[in-house]
Amino acid sequence: MHSTLTALLGLALQAGSVFSKPHPPASETFFNRTIYTPPADGRALYARIAELHTGSLLVTSSLSGDGIFEGELQAFPLWESEDGGASWTWISNITDQVNGWGMSAQPALLELRRPLGKFKPGTVLAAGNSWSNNGTRIDLYASTDKARTWEFVSHVAEGGRPNTTNGATPVWEPFLLHYEDELVVYYSDQRDPLHGQKLSHQTSSDLLTWGPVVNDARFDEYLARPGMTTVAYIPPIDKWIVTYELPVGNSSSHGSNYPVNYRLSDSPLTFDSSPSVEILITLANGTLFAPNASPYVVWSPSGGPNGTIIVSDADYSQVYVNTKGGAADAWEAKDSGHPAAYSRALHVFEKKQDLLVVVGGDTFDGNGVGALTLSVESVASLLGEETGPGKPPGFLVQMPTKA
Repeated sequence: MHSTLTALLGLALQAGSVFSKPHPPASETFFNRTIYTPPADGRALYARIAELHTGSLLVTSSLSGDGIFEGELQAFPLWESEDGGASWTWISNITDQVNGWGMSAQPALLELRRPLGKFKPGTVLAAGNSWSNNGTRIDLYASTDKARTWEFVSHVAEGGRPNTTNGATPVWEPFLLHYEDELVVYYSDQRDPLHGQKLSHQTSSDLLTWGPVVNDARFDEYLARPGMTTVAYIPPIDKWIVTYELPVGNSSSHGSNYPVNYRLSDSPLTFDSSPSVEILITLANGTLFAPNASPYVVWSPSGGPNGTIIVSDADYSQVYVNTKGGAADAWEAKDSGHPAAYSRALHVFEKKQDLLVVVGGDTFDGNGVGALTLSVESVASLLGEETGPGKPPGFLVQMPTKA
């Protein structure tokens, strides 16, 4: 176990940075609830969330900074909420048990709701990127006691050392989906010599052995680097959506260097055959705005017959909504009331599907809020641009007015 990290999180709990059963809020919606505040020289990034069948929520993130690990291997801390995100308790660390490299970055979480191989429903799965100068490994771990303890399950994919230079061969950014009788692990893949980076996935029916690499998004332009896969299902149109950022060399789109793109497909296994569509927002003056970097996508039944596709990016407080089944000309920006953060995560509650969760930590450049924070908002309120209880007035990060 990582004693330094465990001790620091324990101190934070005593100091109130990690909430321990305060009175629940009068409303189910609230904004910018602190889960964890790192020390001055530490950062929480790349938050991820999962809802268990019990209704409990789990949140994890990557942590960095010598003040957190003090020379020990990095790990993913895990917090639990049993009251809809109002209060949080640290419960465990997901540690590297096999490589000696640490759990370096880019966690992912999922609870199995159906059996998969020897793993029973209720098993919590966690993946992440374990790396060193020897390579990058997307590793899978499992917990059978509601995320209190963890065991290594398998290496999903392996690449070269962490290096974003085209021509290097690492793997990055896993995302987990239980589809039919398989676990799908999506990731960003620099190993194909024909592409600076592409999106790939592999599947497993037992979590121990993995099928061949399948392409999800690749482009003829070598410099194109699609990355950071997230996937959601849209029931009214029986389609799947994948979102990703798409930098291409030094070019930009409407001021965005990492414009957010998406694809729609009949199956979450066949995105590569679908066209790539950029999310573009038409501003009041008629110019176009492009969301930027590390998108995350979910769907809510609120918002009309097609429900609402909701996408987050890294650079703005807004989320981007589409109530027309993903039509390219139907995207709108709505203020989420939650600060911008590097790879914010979204979640829609399973039994209260009008409630949207937004969780994030610091920004990529370290100029953000710093703490790991969470907000819960009504999708109906979001679409109506109403100010919900506790929503900070004027929190909106203004979009540029010119392309």
